[in-house]
Amino acid sequence: MAKEELKQMINRVTIQGTLMDNNIEIKVDSKGRRYLSGPVEVKVDNDYIVPVDTFAYELKSNGEKNGLYERLVKVIDYPSARTVGLGAAPKITISNARVEDNSFYSERDARIVNNWRVSGAFMRLAANDAKNINEFEVEGVIASIKEVTGRDGEPTDTYQLKLFNVGFGEKVNELTFTFDDPAAIKYINENYGVGDKVTLCGQIIYEQVERTIEKELGFGEPVKQTFTNTVRLLKITAGTEPTPSDESGIALKDLQTIIVKQNNMIKERAEARTQASAPKATSAANNLLF
Repeated sequence: MAKEELKQMINRVTIQGTLMDNNIEIKVDSKGRRYLSGPVEVKVDNDYIVPVDTFAYELKSNGEKNGLYERLVKVIDYPSARTVGLGAAPKITISNARVEDNSFYSERDARIVNNWRVSGAFMRLAANDAKNINEFEVEGVIASIKEVTGRDGEPTDTYQLKLFNVGFGEKVNELTFTFDDPAAIKYINENYGVGDKVTLCGQIIYEQVERTIEKELGFGEPVKQTFTNTVRLLKITAGTEPTPSDESGIALKDLQTIIVKQNNMIKERAEARTQASAPKATSAANNLLF
């Protein structure tokens, strides 16, 4: 009996705010196919500027025109705060975007680094007085729930929930969410379990955080060093009641198997790129003059 195909799960992101930067460009791939790609950056409040990646081929695989491409072509001409200043920059609405797994292989650490990005193609101009929106709704199966600890292992009252979301073509997005609200901590820890299916709602956090450290010298005043890091979080603000795996019909182990296969492919492609870009060794025979 053929295995039942995994159904695509809810994965919706809505962003509305001031267009801070617009880097969408028309490009051509190695096969001569025209496509659009590049991020836009949207300011959703005083602290957060959310980047959204775009991608669309001009033609579908059957040769027909791609409606997503035609929409994004119009967005190329949208001015941004970088080109016309913050006061003249328009507001835009990005609907039906999604949070996608964007994991990569680190050769330095010899491991897969889990990462995510926001991708979308449905963009349009919004009224100048339109309210800012920054929200996601993602359905998936819980893979783990754990408390985040500090540098010395101390509790932080912040938790992480790893969720497996099934996307288009049975791709599984491995996404890590954060929650620190006392009510959320209490409910999730008392009611959610590994293997349960849930839908999470919340906000996308992109924040520049400065950290200053003091370095002691042999004598004299310590030297202060300031570092700026970008904090990227999928912060949970609400969630549904859980559905146990025996009711949802989705087994966590099946999703884990897909994740392993995806990560192996990421590693293989990274190693192939490295091998292809490595300088080719020249044999001693080729260096002989006669």
